[in-house]
Amino acid sequence: MLYHLLFFFVAFGSKVVLAAVMIYLLLPSDARCNGCDEETLLIRMGPGGRALSHLFLGRLQRRWCPRCGWEGMVRAPRAGSGQPSVTRRYGTPAA
Repeated sequence: MLYHLLFFFVAFGSKVVLAAVMIYLLLPSDARCNGCDEETLLIRMGPGGRALSHLFLGRLQRRWCPRCGWEGMVRAPRAGSGQPSVTRRYGTPAA
């Protein structure tokens, strides 16, 4: 019985996992619109989208571009990528 489960995973389960990883890697990785290169806004996902996001460990976001109306799924941008540096008072950079 254990060999049947192992065969099933190798034959089918690994292909599903590989397909999910490849689809994830094909999604855009920044918060900019694909069409007009404008900053997009994070919008609330429905129950299915939240389940999909949890499946990808919270690294999936649904975004919308107010300029051209594009809406789609993106990988969550990493903290610090494309963000302006934090400055202290009078424009001196933070240490």
